[in-house]
Amino acid sequence: MEGGTLSGKTRNLSLGGAFIDGGRPVAFGTRVVLRFRVSPQSELIEVGGTVRWNDGAGFGVQFDGLHARDVYALNKLFEKPGD
Repeated sequence: MEGGTLSGKTRNLSLGGAFIDGGRPVAFGTRVVLRFRVSPQSELIEVGGTVRWNDGAGFGVQFDGLHARDVYALNKLFEKPGD
């Protein structure tokens, strides 16, 4: 899938990475770029990462590193009660 685009749904998200329900497997070690938005930040978060595991439902990505504003936005998201 080199150079391709895959849309998926985030099933698990942390400051270190995410699990993406992508509908098809992505090989271990594949370099990816994730793009997503979270409240309260209106800017798109774009982060590189590496696929560290996969199963029939999707794949887990370890982030290379987030910008400070993205860490702030994710921490605000994680603070929401009931989540």
